Amino acid sequence: MQKPRRRGGLQLYVLPLAVACASAPTPKPDPPPTRSTGSDEVGAPARRSAPAATTPTTDAVAVEAEAEAGTASRPPSGLPQGSKVLQVGDSFADALGMELGKLLKQAGLRTSLETKTPSYIGDWAFGPGLKKAISGYDPDLVLITLGANELEIPVPEQRVGPIQRLIQSLGDRPCVWILPPLWKRDTGLMQVIKDNAQPCQVLDSSQLVPTLPRGPDHIHPSREGRVIWATAVFEWLKQAREPAGPRAWSLRGGPL
Repeated sequence: MQKPRRRGGLQLYVLPLAVACASAPTPKPDPPPTRSTGSDEVGAPARRSAPAATTPTTDAVAVEAEAEAGTASRPPSGLPQGSKVLQVGDSFADALGMELGKLLKQAGLRTSLETKTPSYIGDWAFGPGLKKAISGYDPDLVLITLGANELEIPVPEQRVGPIQRLIQSLGDRPCVWILPPLWKRDTGLMQVIKDNAQPCQVLDSSQLVPTLPRGPDHIHPSREGRVIWATAVFEWLKQAREPAGPRAWSLRGGPL
């Protein structure tokens, strides 16, 4: 409780002090940090991300803050509020993940994006990155985007073991393997993934968004293409989810 002011001589200094405080300039906040991004390994331009380590997307913090700011005014999405979605993979995962992450946040979900460039199926099947992400985040749904860097493998059946090992490392979590939208024919890897990714769902992006706009490298989706792809995947996830299932992200149906 504030004590009453003393009257007398001290009272004369109250008004000048208040005026001085009111006229003091308000300190300006520091400007937000900027993020430098690079291209990935598939037909990428000169700028590249460091290839050695798994790199969590720092923009996830900004995306979460942006989404949470307007959550109260948004209508219910019908999706399991507060559930956690983990996205992992290569540069196509990054291209999809930022825009998809925004949509998931806006729908009231939580999301984490982990990408590695260059990135291959075996990196995630045998390396520590996926296990670390799973144990640290404990997701309700895992989205995998891999395969773009192995389209020309002469014997795609060589990826059967790594694919199955990767899926086993997810435990019994619901998962979707989102195939990259192809810009050329592959040697059969996409079919190998479809045949060996069970019990995960497989979403064929080449069928989902067959006319995806591409960037300057004619491989990765352009900014417009990323939004189109992410929106299509988001709508597919809403349709694929089984609301009456035993889990927050129980999925219906088979591979697309």
